[in-house]
Amino acid sequence: MKKDLKKRSKEKGFVLIVGMIVMSFLLLLAIPFLYQLSFENNLTNKSYKSSAAISLAEAGVDRAIWELNYGDISTWDGDSSLRTMTISSFQTFDGNVMGDIEIRVEDPDGDNPVVSSSGRVALVESRVLCKCARVVLEEERYKPWINGIFGDEELDFSSNAYVDSYDSRDGAYGDSNTGSEGHVGTNGTHYGCIDLDSNSRIYGNALSGPETNPEDVIITRGNAEIFGALDSLSEPNDMPSVPLPEGLLYNGDYSLGGTELDTIDESGVYTSFSLDSNCTVIITADVTLYITGEFSMRSNSQLEIAPGVKVTIYLGGTFIQHSNTQINNLSEDPTSLLILGTDTFNGDMDWNSNSQFWGSVYVPEADVHFNSNADFYGSISAKSFECDSNSRIHYDLALAALTLDGADGTPFKVKSWQEVIPPAF
Repeated sequence: MKKDLKKRSKEKGFVLIVGMIVMSFLLLLAIPFLYQLSFENNLTNKSYKSSAAISLAEAGVDRAIWELNYGDISTWDGDSSLRTMTISSFQTFDGNVMGDIEIRVEDPDGDNPVVSSSGRVALVESRVLCKCARVVLEEERYKPWINGIFGDEELDFSSNAYVDSYDSRDGAYGDSNTGSEGHVGTNGTHYGCIDLDSNSRIYGNALSGPETNPEDVIITRGNAEIFGALDSLSEPNDMPSVPLPEGLLYNGDYSLGGTELDTIDESGVYTSFSLDSNCTVIITADVTLYITGEFSMRSNSQLEIAPGVKVTIYLGGTFIQHSNTQINNLSEDPTSLLILGTDTFNGDMDWNSNSQFWGSVYVPEADVHFNSNADFYGSISAKSFECDSNSRIHYDLALAALTLDGADGTPFKVKSWQEVIPPAF
């Protein structure tokens, strides 16, 4: 009996020793695993904090862009050379604190402000993880002439009218320099917002207003045809006001009598600009003319733009053009003659010339009626557009890049973005 007890005691002791050895072995195996698990947990936590920090930095960039475009960044600390703002204890939607944001905006009143935004997130104890984004901004300048013709309300094409395209950078229109990018569009959504009479042709796309089915609102009559796609705008095409020119010399009324010849080589503001029958005025230098009142050309009068000269004409009153008049751009380059209508240019703009025209027209408050049987090389954007029979409009692709500087609704956008070493604030 004593031998059995002693034997059992030895067996229990042996099992205990084996168990301790196994546990020790398992512990030795577990320690590296637990260490690795702890390391991965720390790495995951650091990765999460890093993502949170860069998200905060990007949120700071978004805040700066919003203030520049729609807010009042002058309320921030600093001056016209540098504005700063700190957002402490930035919270998520559920109330958890993510960290702090520090924002610097260099040259906030300039054309290319630079935003440096740092996101700071607590790690452990007093350690802080910081990420910084440096963003250069530029104005998203408005481009009025990205279509051959655009009418805010509607477009009407009479019989045998057509629109096509070419590129003046490749030479004169014709032969191989003709294309099917004479796109037309409107913000209009009513039935007939784009109306093509018999045999009229659009060599390009036709866009009706937002939330429309173009096949339901675009009318094509008697063999009229649109050779591009029918589509609708995803959102209304903004047509911002034309900013008024500044710093021009006031010249009062300009009037030229019949058969007279004159030259203009300086910019200026005119209360009216009148050319009598059979007279000619030649613009011989790069100028900007702002006519606040009536612009009128009587029969057989001519306004010539010398070769190589760039002219911008602002219209603020009325536009009257009698038969057989000519606005003759001798460069034959639509980018060299811009005609812009201010908010007060809000009546009818009737083109009665029977001569060819090279230029770009942006009159967002005016109704354009193209009576001419001649060729129009360029682009037209207006409140509405109507052309008579046999009108021929050739959209110049070179106009797509032209911008309307200083127009309303031209906010800043990101030009370049990079992550940088956080600056010392």
